Amino acid sequence: MQPWPTITLGGTGEDVRTVQYLLGTHGHPVAVDAQYGPITRGAVQSFQGDAGLTADGVVGPITWGALIVTVSTGAAGPAVSALQSQLRSQGWRLAVDGAFGPQTDRSVRDLQTAHHLTVDGIAGPQTWNDVVGGFERLAGPEAAAQHLMDAWAADDRRTALRSATQAAVDLLLRGQHGGLTPAGCTPDPVLGPGHFTCAWTYPGGAVTLAVRGDALTGYYVESAGFVAD
Repeated sequence: MQPWPTITLGGTGEDVRTVQYLLGTHGHPVAVDAQYGPITRGAVQSFQGDAGLTADGVVGPITWGALIVTVSTGAAGPAVSALQSQLRSQGWRLAVDGAFGPQTDRSVRDLQTAHHLTVDGIAGPQTWNDVVGGFERLAGPEAAAQHLMDAWAADDRRTALRSATQAAVDLLLRGQHGGLTPAGCTPDPVLGPGHFTCAWTYPGGAVTLAVRGDALTGYYVESAGFVAD
Protein backbone atom coordinates (compact mmCIF):
# COMPACT_ATOMS: atom_id res chain seq x y z
CA MET A 1 0.00 0.00 0.00
CA GLN A 2 1.09 3.55 -0.73
CA PRO A 3 1.15 6.08 2.14
CA TRP A 4 -2.11 8.01 2.24
CA PRO A 5 -1.68 11.80 2.13
CA THR A 6 -2.41 13.63 5.37
CA ILE A 7 -4.87 16.50 4.89
CA THR A 8 -5.05 19.29 7.46
CA LEU A 9 -6.47 22.81 7.69
CA GLY A 10 -5.04 25.01 4.95
CA GLY A 11 -4.38 22.13 2.57
CA THR A 12 -5.19 22.51 -1.12
CA GLY A 13 -5.22 20.37 -4.24
CA GLU A 14 -6.79 17.34 -5.85
CA ASP A 15 -6.66 15.17 -2.74
CA VAL A 16 -8.66 17.81 -0.85
CA ARG A 17 -11.17 17.78 -3.69
CA THR A 18 -11.43 14.00 -3.31
CA VAL A 19 -12.16 14.36 0.41
CA GLN A 20 -14.87 16.91 -0.36
CA TYR A 21 -16.56 14.66 -2.92
CA LEU A 22 -16.41 11.67 -0.55
CA LEU A 23 -17.91 13.68 2.31
CA GLY A 24 -20.97 14.14 0.10
CA THR A 25 -21.22 10.38 -0.31
CA HIS A 26 -21.47 10.03 3.47
CA GLY A 27 -24.08 12.74 3.98
CA HIS A 28 -21.76 15.64 4.82
CA PRO A 29 -21.77 17.70 1.60
CA VAL A 30 -19.47 20.70 1.21
CA ALA A 31 -18.39 22.88 -1.70
CA VAL A 32 -15.88 21.05 -3.90
CA ASP A 33 -13.22 23.73 -4.28
CA ALA A 34 -9.98 21.85 -3.48
CA GLN A 35 -9.39 24.03 -0.40
CA TYR A 36 -9.39 22.52 3.10
CA GLY A 37 -10.93 25.35 5.11
CA PRO A 38 -12.92 25.46 8.35
CA ILE A 39 -16.17 24.27 6.74
CA THR A 40 -14.54 21.19 5.20
CA ARG A 41 -12.71 20.47 8.45
CA GLY A 42 -15.99 20.72 10.35
CA ALA A 43 -17.62 18.27 7.95
CA VAL A 44 -14.70 15.88 8.39
CA GLN A 45 -15.04 16.11 12.16
CA SER A 46 -18.76 15.33 11.89
CA PHE A 47 -18.02 12.36 9.63
CA GLN A 48 -15.31 11.11 12.00
CA GLY A 49 -17.71 11.33 14.93
CA ASP A 50 -20.39 9.41 13.05
CA ALA A 51 -17.82 6.75 12.11
CA GLY A 52 -16.54 6.33 15.65
CA LEU A 53 -13.16 7.88 14.85
CA THR A 54 -11.19 10.54 16.67
CA ALA A 55 -12.86 13.78 15.55
CA ASP A 56 -9.70 15.85 15.04
CA GLY A 57 -10.44 17.07 11.51
CA VAL A 58 -7.24 15.50 10.17
CA VAL A 59 -7.66 13.18 7.19
CA GLY A 60 -5.05 10.48 7.75
CA PRO A 61 -4.92 6.77 6.86
CA ILE A 62 -7.79 5.69 9.14
CA THR A 63 -10.10 8.46 7.95
CA TRP A 64 -9.20 7.77 4.31
CA GLY A 65 -10.07 4.11 4.85
CA ALA A 66 -13.49 5.09 6.18
CA LEU A 67 -14.15 7.68 3.47
CA ILE A 68 -13.44 5.63 0.35
CA VAL A 69 -16.31 3.79 -1.31
CA THR A 70 -15.93 0.85 -3.70
CA VAL A 71 -17.37 1.80 -7.11
CA SER A 72 -17.62 0.02 -10.44
CA THR A 73 -19.60 0.06 -13.70
CA GLY A 74 -23.13 1.34 -13.15
CA ALA A 75 -22.32 3.31 -9.98
CA ALA A 76 -23.17 6.99 -9.76
CA GLY A 77 -22.70 9.86 -7.34
CA PRO A 78 -19.99 11.91 -5.62
CA ALA A 79 -17.64 8.95 -5.07
CA VAL A 80 -17.54 8.35 -8.82
CA SER A 81 -16.93 12.07 -9.37
CA ALA A 82 -14.03 11.88 -6.90
CA LEU A 83 -12.51 8.96 -8.83
CA GLN A 84 -13.03 10.62 -12.21
CA SER A 85 -11.54 13.91 -11.02
CA GLN A 86 -8.44 12.14 -9.71
CA LEU A 87 -8.01 10.19 -12.94
CA ARG A 88 -8.57 13.30 -15.06
CA SER A 89 -5.95 15.19 -13.02
CA GLN A 90 -3.51 12.37 -13.79
CA GLY A 91 -3.95 12.59 -17.55
CA TRP A 92 -6.88 10.29 -18.32
CA ARG A 93 -9.32 12.04 -20.63
CA LEU A 94 -12.78 11.58 -19.21
CA ALA A 95 -15.66 13.73 -18.00
CA VAL A 96 -16.32 14.29 -14.31
CA ASP A 97 -20.03 13.50 -14.48
CA GLY A 98 -20.52 11.15 -11.53
CA ALA A 99 -21.53 8.24 -13.78
CA PHE A 100 -19.30 5.15 -13.92
CA GLY A 101 -19.63 4.27 -17.59
CA PRO A 102 -17.40 2.57 -20.20
CA GLN A 103 -14.80 5.36 -20.37
CA THR A 104 -14.35 5.39 -16.61
CA ASP A 105 -14.10 1.60 -16.61
CA ARG A 106 -11.36 1.74 -19.27
CA SER A 107 -9.46 4.41 -17.35
CA VAL A 108 -9.59 2.40 -14.13
CA ARG A 109 -8.39 -0.71 -15.94
CA ASP A 110 -5.54 1.27 -17.55
CA LEU A 111 -4.45 2.53 -14.14
CA GLN A 112 -4.67 -0.95 -12.63
CA THR A 113 -2.52 -2.31 -15.45
CA ALA A 114 0.08 0.45 -15.03
CA HIS A 115 0.28 -0.11 -11.27
CA HIS A 116 0.33 -3.92 -11.48
CA LEU A 117 -3.01 -4.33 -9.69
CA THR A 118 -5.78 -6.83 -10.37
CA VAL A 119 -7.38 -5.56 -13.59
CA ASP A 120 -11.11 -5.80 -12.91
CA GLY A 121 -12.37 -2.21 -13.40
CA ILE A 122 -13.46 -2.07 -9.75
CA ALA A 123 -12.19 0.84 -7.66
CA GLY A 124 -11.80 -0.84 -4.29
CA PRO A 125 -9.40 -0.03 -1.42
CA GLN A 126 -6.19 -0.96 -3.26
CA THR A 127 -7.12 0.92 -6.43
CA TRP A 128 -8.23 3.97 -4.43
CA ASN A 129 -4.92 3.85 -2.55
CA ASP A 130 -2.94 3.90 -5.78
CA VAL A 131 -5.14 6.61 -7.29
CA VAL A 132 -4.75 8.90 -4.26
CA GLY A 133 -1.56 7.81 -2.51
CA GLY A 134 0.31 6.68 -5.61
CA PHE A 135 0.26 10.00 -7.48
CA GLU A 136 2.04 13.16 -6.40
CA ARG A 137 1.59 16.61 -7.97
CA LEU A 138 4.71 18.64 -7.36
CA ALA A 139 5.25 22.30 -6.45
CA GLY A 140 6.38 23.54 -9.87
CA PRO A 141 6.77 22.45 -13.51
CA GLU A 142 10.54 22.15 -13.10
CA ALA A 143 10.14 19.81 -10.11
CA ALA A 144 7.62 17.61 -11.96
CA ALA A 145 9.84 17.37 -15.04
CA GLN A 146 13.00 16.65 -13.04
CA HIS A 147 11.23 13.94 -11.02
CA LEU A 148 10.41 12.08 -14.22
CA MET A 149 13.90 12.56 -15.66
CA ASP A 150 15.48 11.20 -12.46
CA ALA A 151 13.17 8.17 -12.56
CA TRP A 152 14.08 7.62 -16.22
CA ALA A 153 17.79 7.73 -15.35
CA ALA A 154 17.16 5.07 -12.67
CA ASP A 155 14.91 3.05 -15.02
CA ASP A 156 12.31 3.17 -12.24
CA ARG A 157 8.88 2.96 -13.83
CA ARG A 158 6.89 2.95 -10.59
CA THR A 159 8.57 6.12 -9.34
CA ALA A 160 8.08 7.72 -12.75
CA LEU A 161 4.33 7.07 -12.55
CA ARG A 162 4.09 9.02 -9.28
CA SER A 163 4.07 12.36 -11.10
CA ALA A 164 3.58 11.56 -14.79
CA THR A 165 0.95 9.96 -16.98
CA GLN A 166 1.25 6.41 -18.20
CA ALA A 167 1.65 7.66 -21.80
CA ALA A 168 4.56 9.94 -20.86
CA VAL A 169 6.31 7.20 -18.89
CA ASP A 170 5.78 4.56 -21.59
CA LEU A 171 7.33 6.77 -24.27
CA LEU A 172 10.24 8.09 -22.24
CA LEU A 173 11.37 4.80 -20.71
CA ARG A 174 11.61 3.23 -24.16
CA GLY A 175 14.44 5.65 -24.98
CA GLN A 176 18.01 5.70 -23.74
CA HIS A 177 18.90 8.22 -21.04
CA GLY A 178 22.29 9.91 -21.18
CA GLY A 179 24.17 12.94 -22.47
CA LEU A 180 21.29 15.33 -21.78
CA THR A 181 21.63 19.05 -21.10
CA PRO A 182 18.75 20.82 -19.34
CA ALA A 183 17.25 23.69 -21.34
CA GLY A 184 14.65 24.81 -18.80
CA CYS A 185 10.86 25.10 -18.68
CA THR A 186 8.82 27.75 -20.48
CA PRO A 187 5.08 28.52 -20.63
CA ASP A 188 3.36 27.01 -23.65
CA PRO A 189 2.07 29.96 -25.71
CA VAL A 190 -0.37 27.80 -27.66
CA LEU A 191 -2.07 25.88 -24.84
CA GLY A 192 -1.98 28.85 -22.48
CA PRO A 193 -2.04 29.11 -18.66
CA GLY A 194 -1.22 25.94 -16.75
CA HIS A 195 0.82 24.40 -19.58
CA PHE A 196 4.61 24.31 -19.76
CA THR A 197 7.24 22.75 -22.00
CA CYS A 198 10.43 21.50 -20.34
CA ALA A 199 13.35 20.41 -22.51
CA TRP A 200 16.67 18.59 -22.36
CA THR A 201 18.93 18.70 -25.41
CA TYR A 202 21.36 16.14 -26.76
CA PRO A 203 23.50 16.03 -29.92
CA GLY A 204 21.01 15.88 -32.77
CA GLY A 205 17.79 16.52 -30.87
CA ALA A 206 15.90 17.12 -27.66
CA VAL A 207 13.60 15.49 -25.14
CA THR A 208 10.50 17.56 -24.38
CA LEU A 209 8.07 17.13 -21.49
CA ALA A 210 4.63 18.75 -21.48
CA VAL A 211 3.87 19.70 -17.88
CA ARG A 212 0.40 20.66 -16.71
CA GLY A 213 -0.99 22.10 -13.48
CA ASP A 214 -1.33 25.16 -11.29
CA ALA A 215 -0.22 26.45 -7.92
CA LEU A 216 -3.38 25.16 -6.21
CA THR A 217 -3.37 21.55 -7.36
CA GLY A 218 0.32 21.06 -8.25
CA TYR A 219 2.07 19.95 -11.45
CA TYR A 220 2.57 16.67 -13.30
CA VAL A 221 4.01 15.55 -16.65
CA GLU A 222 1.24 14.98 -19.17
CA SER A 223 3.24 13.84 -22.21
CA ALA A 224 6.76 13.37 -23.52
CA GLY A 225 8.41 13.53 -26.92
CA PHE A 226 11.67 13.29 -28.79
CA VAL A 227 12.51 16.03 -31.31
CA ALA A 228 15.20 15.68 -33.97
CA ASP A 229 17.20 18.72 -35.12
